[in-house]
Amino acid sequence: MVVLFTFIVIGAIGVPAHEYVRGFIGGTPYQSIWYMNAYLIPCALMLTLVGNLRQRYGGRNLAIIGPAIFSLSLIGAALTEDSRLFIILRIVQGLSAAVCAAVGGGWLNGGIGPKHSKLGKGLFVLVFAFGATAGIAISAYTTWYLSWRVVYGFSGILLGAAWLLILLYLPHTPSDSSVKIDWPTFGLICSGFGLFSFSLAWGNQHEWFQSPFYCIQLGLSIVSIILFFIRLSSAPPLLNPKVFQDINFCISTANLTLILFAVFLVFNIVPTFMIEVVGNTVGSYAGPFAWFSFASVATIFLFAPGLNPYAIGHTITQRKIFSSAGVFGFGLTALWMAQTNAFQSNANLTVQLVALGISFGLILNELLMCFATMPAELTTTASAVNFFGTNIAKSLSGGLSGAISTASSQGSWERFRIEVGASQEAITSFREPLQNHLQEGIKAESWSQASLHIINHAISQQAEVITYINTATLTGFLLLAFGLLPFLHREGKAGREARKS
Repeated sequence: MVVLFTFIVIGAIGVPAHEYVRGFIGGTPYQSIWYMNAYLIPCALMLTLVGNLRQRYGGRNLAIIGPAIFSLSLIGAALTEDSRLFIILRIVQGLSAAVCAAVGGGWLNGGIGPKHSKLGKGLFVLVFAFGATAGIAISAYTTWYLSWRVVYGFSGILLGAAWLLILLYLPHTPSDSSVKIDWPTFGLICSGFGLFSFSLAWGNQHEWFQSPFYCIQLGLSIVSIILFFIRLSSAPPLLNPKVFQDINFCISTANLTLILFAVFLVFNIVPTFMIEVVGNTVGSYAGPFAWFSFASVATIFLFAPGLNPYAIGHTITQRKIFSSAGVFGFGLTALWMAQTNAFQSNANLTVQLVALGISFGLILNELLMCFATMPAELTTTASAVNFFGTNIAKSLSGGLSGAISTASSQGSWERFRIEVGASQEAITSFREPLQNHLQEGIKAESWSQASLHIINHAISQQAEVITYINTATLTGFLLLAFGLLPFLHREGKAGREARKS
């Protein structure tokens, strides 16, 4: 239960209401963008190191140190009054959350023993679905009705209480001091994948190739990624190479990274769209997202072994069909969302989010296939690699989403004006308050501060609608292209014999 709670906390604090945080600790819009990146990028990078750390220092030691640091950093974030200190604490949260996620995932997917193996896998995929989808609704409700500090402080206190159970009851696990950690390879991962993720956010804030610093970042990251793959084939392994001998693990990890990259594109834009265009508050948009989370968890429960006595999709053949259906369903729903208009309602958005939730639940069959044939001693490394892919996907999708937003608004004024021309019926109602000003010009007798507010607000809404349409369209087409990826899975000998019988 401690492991389950840790996963839920990771999901809940991953998507806090950062605009509210910025207002309370004196941050700027420039800094608030890093509140999420400071968590995601270190978390992804640290995941590649956890497998070797577990071998060298033992699972119990990591299970004690990781949650302890995570808990203290959560409480520290709740108390801080400085934006830069908050960013530092988010980095610490990312590093410690990586340890919690990898060790917890390894425990549930094999560490609890063969007798409870199905139950562990079922709990893992169910809690993953809840943590990945409920964070928006939980943090929004808590922020609106209580305080954003409660999201961090209360989670930190509860996790601290759970840490006492780990300290008292988790059995001793073996360690091997002879295991060597390949720090140069880890350094190449950080300077490659980490710097590339960092450069996306930086470039979007500093006019991309017009910034010499961005060009240097991009060049160094590309060179480091190339050197990483060269070294990985010849140096002592940073990651146990045996995990890559399982074809279904490799396929699931690649599929989830690509698919969730597209999925997170939608997650990045919907909350802002619901506030700027539909007129929601942080409190009211939590409702539709709560239904999204419920649909995801309820869908994956249909497939959860050990939890649902009537679970469906027992073979890899069945699971990859459902997973493929989820990818296509998510893509088609994203294209439906792209057909938005100025009269979009919460009711319609809720229906769309429920459809996304059902599709997301189906997609998570990939997690069940990912660990189906993985030996118990490799599940921590396997969990780390899998989470690395999903975290990098989330970070990269945030960078691309920001770039689309910039290109749809202030990035190129001429391109923006073309997009908001007469052919865009979705933003017709936003142009109506501006007609007199645009046709007759601004005159002293008609100009007022209210006019300025109307113009700025209307332009902001137009840009948000165009960003929403562009991002949802890209997401839809990407997922339709990825829809056949689950069929790359191969069913083992045991699965074929079970199907024949």
